[in-house]
Parts: sequence; C-alpha cells; structure tokens
Amino acid sequence: MLGAGAGVLALLAGGYLLFSGNQDPYRTISPFPVKDYLENASSLRGNTYRLEAQVDKTLEVGSDSARLLAVESGGDMLPLLVPAKLNGMNIERGQKLHFKVQINEKGLVVASDIRKP
Repeated sequence: MLGAGAGVLALLAGGYLLFSGNQDPYRTISPFPVKDYLENASSLRGNTYRLEAQVDKTLEVGSDSARLLAVESGGDMLPLLVPAKLNGMNIERGQKLHFKVQINEKGLVVASDIRKP
C-alpha cells in the first residue's frame, strides 16, 4: 500500500515537472548562434532559431507599426525586427522574452513569434 502511494506521488510530481509552464516554448528549435550571426549574418539567411533576449530599447517604429528593437543576448546586442502582426504584445525595456526568429534575405533577425518566459 505504501509503495503504491509513493508511486502515485512520483507520477504526479513527474507530470507536474514535465508539463509546468516554465519551459522554453521553442525548445525543439535550434538556439540562435549569436557569434555566427555577428561574424556573417548572410550565412544564416532563411533559417529559423529560438532566441532568448532582453529588450534594451526601441530603435525605430516603421510607418506600418513594425518595430526595430535592440536586444541583448549572451552579452551581445542584436537588432530585431518585430513585424506589425506581433503588435498585440506589449514589449517594454528590460523585459526578457523568448523569440522564434528567422533571418531574412537581407540578414536581419525577424521575430515570427514572441512568448514571455
């Protein structure tokens, strides 16, 4: 009886850890290679990555409401374009976010999805 109760508790604890909301939502996507990007951005064009970064500041707001942000990841600053379709999320300076990004044909990092950790 005691062993069965311990087994049930172990299963519940395992399920909680497995399905808790603190996991990286993009864990199956390759991490963004910051150093490679800074050395040769065009070599990464067309690829999709996950990026964990902290917002430093808004650099520009386009006429279509797209935002160009400066974000910090691993001690390096990166430009990040947030398209107008993602304007539903309030992005503030100092905020840590998880981004799903793609490198466009010009070598710019473009967010395709954003989540709070």
